[in-house]
Amino acid sequence: MGEDLAAIVVSYNTRDLTLRCLRALLESGEDVAEILVVDNGSQDGSVGALQGINPKVRVLEMGANRGFGAANNIGMRASSAKYFALVNSDAFVDPVALGKLKRHLQTDPKMGIIGPDLRNADGSAQVSRFPFPTPARAWAENLGFASVWKRVCAMGSEETCPRSWQWLSGACVVLRREVFEQTGGFDETFFLYSEETDWQWRIHQMGWSIGWDSQARVTHLGGGSGGTQSEFAREHFFRGVDRYFWKHHGRMGFLQLRAAMVVGCLLRQLIAVFYSKNDRVSDGWLLRRQLTQRFV
Repeated sequence: MGEDLAAIVVSYNTRDLTLRCLRALLESGEDVAEILVVDNGSQDGSVGALQGINPKVRVLEMGANRGFGAANNIGMRASSAKYFALVNSDAFVDPVALGKLKRHLQTDPKMGIIGPDLRNADGSAQVSRFPFPTPARAWAENLGFASVWKRVCAMGSEETCPRSWQWLSGACVVLRREVFEQTGGFDETFFLYSEETDWQWRIHQMGWSIGWDSQARVTHLGGGSGGTQSEFAREHFFRGVDRYFWKHHGRMGFLQLRAAMVVGCLLRQLIAVFYSKNDRVSDGWLLRRQLTQRFV
């Protein structure tokens, strides 16, 4: 397919969102050569609604929920394109966004993956760039130091606060086929959440740079596929974080993560008592989880 770009969309009970996502992708014109929808066993009529909507669209039925990373791997293996755009079903690309991102990769041979400027539904900026998780970072976040540093940097400049982000939200990214082939794609032991962090850490370790373009806009609703299963999504979020720390920081790093989060929960609950805040229920759930849930 030469220099073509294929868009991969993972669908799981998000029929209406997926249809809206595809309409936006089709408006990209020649920038997107094909669209592969990998359906993870949806029960909402997604497959029937998606079949035959456009010659560019191909639906791959998994029959069961294989997980986000595994489904994206299947989509990339099914395409011969040189570039892949991984787009969440609740992400809607501007018509020129993916073309801009692909051209960055074409002009910078050291760049392996790049993301757009993500926006909320109301047009406000969405946080989409982060530092890689570490035990020290876990302590800083749970003790409140990370938020203080963020406020200081917001008042400073690039010179006083150099680039602090290292990986991108997986809501929408564009990457080279070469990166997929070198890394083997997502680690499929991550079912949901933290899989993009793990993958981008491995991409970074192989010497590829990770880019971001403020001029390529994508609207991301967030939580589209997990919104109706919040407890399911919440547990898998923390399970993904556990797996990342165990994999990259070992047993001691994992135990530091758990300790930092327990201390953080206790501090927030103490503050909530004094300031009559209403977030003690969620912190209580998290505290119980971190004290009792074994790593699997």
